[in-house]
Amino acid sequence: MSEHGEPIDVMGSAYMFYLASGHSPGAVNQVKKEMTLGHRHWHDFHELTVVLDGCGTYEYQGKIYSINPGDTFITPPGEIHHYSNQKNLSLMNFVWYPEQLPISMDKLNNIPGFRAFFKLEPQSRSLFKFAHCMVLSPEQIYVMQTFYHRIEEELLKKNDRLQIYIGLLFVELLITVCRFYQESQKNAKQLNNELQKMNDVLDFLHANIANPLTRAQAARVFGSSESNFSRIFTRIMQESYSDYLVNLRLQHAKNMLMNTNKTLSEISAECGFCDSNYLCFRFRKKFGLSPHQFRMKNNPYFG
Repeated sequence: MSEHGEPIDVMGSAYMFYLASGHSPGAVNQVKKEMTLGHRHWHDFHELTVVLDGCGTYEYQGKIYSINPGDTFITPPGEIHHYSNQKNLSLMNFVWYPEQLPISMDKLNNIPGFRAFFKLEPQSRSLFKFAHCMVLSPEQIYVMQTFYHRIEEELLKKNDRLQIYIGLLFVELLITVCRFYQESQKNAKQLNNELQKMNDVLDFLHANIANPLTRAQAARVFGSSESNFSRIFTRIMQESYSDYLVNLRLQHAKNMLMNTNKTLSEISAECGFCDSNYLCFRFRKKFGLSPHQFRMKNNPYFG
């Protein structure tokens, strides 16, 4: 979408039609050296960019960063961005809708490196001045180009298996990117930095969502005092620890309401709420519907 909200053909890709029409959960696009990238824009899908050659600048959330060959980064939905100062800039993009992939976001979140690369890095990009942008080796770029051509080949076939097979290719792609990111962090000896430690905290919270999860426990995982942890958490995550934890529990409850037939009491217990009444109160406050109303609208088993 443009900054005014009108749909745009992102960088002129013919394959974007399949994404926009709902015939595919994802698409690919390549920008070659002679192309000039468009004006500031935003879109409602996720975009993964790999810089192949040349250099330029990438504007994101009002900040400008230099980009060079191998730089690989994510642009989440809704974020205005722009490329400029192109000097033989060549890049490839992978774009997709997570909700249309054959594996749920909950399962993808459990992949080591997923939260760090796809969520924490863009969320804290201005704080760390793009220092955690992943830089791929020539061998890793070749792997990414192979994914690009496999997805492109399927898009050209226009067959009935398009949706599921391209979805599986994107899942494989995302897992591969997570592994590359983990390797890049180890190679750069950044395993103990704030972003990596925060990722460890988020892994801990997701794995123990049914438990009380006090701030003191999270601070111990982070390796800091409670007061220092709270300050760093709010700075990186842009919300307090308590707000994040409630929203995390509500998201888990939302997914269970859509995808299971468990009772409200069971869902409350598995999501870490003290009882179903408190879940109902927080759920209605967050989503404007009671859990029952939400389930009736979104779960085919109850609709």
